[in-house]
Amino acid sequence: MDLSINICTYNNRDFLKNCLISLYEKLKDRPFEIIVVDNASTDGTADLIKREFPDVLLIENDRNAGVARARNQSLKRSTGRYVLLLDADTEFVSENFGDVIAYMDSSPEIALLGVQQITFDNQPYPASRTFPLIRDIVLRRLAFLGFIRNSRLMKAHHLLFPDQDKPVEVDYVIGAFQLIRRDIFNRIGLLDENMFYGFEDADYCARIKKAGYTVMYYPAYTIKHYVSGITRKKLLSRIGIQLLFSHFKSYAKFYGKHHDLLKRRTQ
Repeated sequence: MDLSINICTYNNRDFLKNCLISLYEKLKDRPFEIIVVDNASTDGTADLIKREFPDVLLIENDRNAGVARARNQSLKRSTGRYVLLLDADTEFVSENFGDVIAYMDSSPEIALLGVQQITFDNQPYPASRTFPLIRDIVLRRLAFLGFIRNSRLMKAHHLLFPDQDKPVEVDYVIGAFQLIRRDIFNRIGLLDENMFYGFEDADYCARIKKAGYTVMYYPAYTIKHYVSGITRKKLLSRIGIQLLFSHFKSYAKFYGKHHDLLKRRTQ
């Protein structure tokens, strides 16, 4: 099997349903498996999968285990030559996924690949980024301000390339879509479970770089990512504040492990 699609989810039932429908529509000519890890959702996610998507392998956790741990659970059960880590609030847009696999097959130096992403209102979303400095984390929290969002520093961190057809090597691509060679997990291990929420994606790309492999952004394939449609609501809630705290804790771990890579950006 070419492809194992691994999705972890927490109270994203409706987004997940649309995501799964898009996968079956866009990948109908290709053998694949889907593994969903439900992090103790209370919105009926597990019942939806059992009822409407019986072919999906469902792993039900009795508590929210965090992103990295849930993804590792699915990785251990997957069988494909390539593993796709995918967020529940995404939808496949393009039809030509076979081209993505062919590109990876022809480029053994590429360990991990990300694709072009657009938001719920069809605006470009920065799927590829430079390894984040502390200033980048602060600026991203203030990006609702137009002069911050459009600043030189923010644009330098959020890589939006004018040539939308040419693959380019980048520091990292976000975990909403990361296509990874299976043998890479055998060489550098699974995701860091000490990062409960956030930066496990940047960490894995950094580890790939340090192992001598390449992370690639492939803009000829497009997915839709609804993150901008749900984040604003979550950040105003008690859970949102907890997630924000976990996010900064994960960044502290990332910084401790990869400050050598970050130092290069300041030189």
